[in-house]
Amino acid sequence: MNHSQNKKIESLNNPEYKYLISLKKNRNRKISNKTLCEGYRENTQLINSECKIDTLYICEELLIGENNLHLIKKFQKSKVRTVYVSKNVFNNISYRDRPDGLMSLVEYESKPLTKNIIGPILIPDRIEKPGNLGTMIRTAKSFGINNVILSDKITDIYNPNVIRSSIGHVFNMNISSGSQKEIISLLIEKKYEILLLDPEGDKDLTDYKPSINFALIVGSEQYGVSKEWFIPETIKLSIRSTNDVDSLNASTAAAIGMWELTK
Repeated sequence: MNHSQNKKIESLNNPEYKYLISLKKNRNRKISNKTLCEGYRENTQLINSECKIDTLYICEELLIGENNLHLIKKFQKSKVRTVYVSKNVFNNISYRDRPDGLMSLVEYESKPLTKNIIGPILIPDRIEKPGNLGTMIRTAKSFGINNVILSDKITDIYNPNVIRSSIGHVFNMNISSGSQKEIISLLIEKKYEILLLDPEGDKDLTDYKPSINFALIVGSEQYGVSKEWFIPETIKLSIRSTNDVDSLNASTAAAIGMWELTK
């Protein structure tokens, strides 16, 4: 590769390196409106999305396989700024045990509640663990559910660990967020069936078939679903469990719910 036109970062004192490290903090990502997307699969999703990409960082020593070169060419064809970094620098910025040498700086886009929704919706309610949230998004995509509404205004959808566990699908889905009140009134207005996963639910998930478009609300393991969702319009569904296991991991519960409702 011809590096003459590209910048190279080799020192841990480099200001650009220090800036990238600062993005490990949620607050700094929000202030600068930028986040990091790491990995071959994640960046493949990213380059096929409409997101604005600021810079592609490459560590040649860590690249694996020919596919990377094809992907890098795609970024360069899109006129994305390219910066080469040393292995030491890349390992320090990386979120992974085994980095693969590709990382992008992406513009952060917080998306207010959208009314432009067709088809089923997954609604993660106050999910705190980025890994769980990313897994839910990736699972939703695999079941053909392209709409995700975050039921609170605090969850950081662009946390690099959400991007990672969603394998970059956050960039290609209809994701927005709003307060519980705003989302409920949107769902009622659009005549959605509002389905709640609740261990105390009066209907069995496996026997339930939604008659119209549905929105599935999944709460966090620690707090469950927010009380705001317990309204007369909601249908409460329970997942049958045996051996006294009463609490499933949130992303596992979401996967079971989406599978049963879309099959």
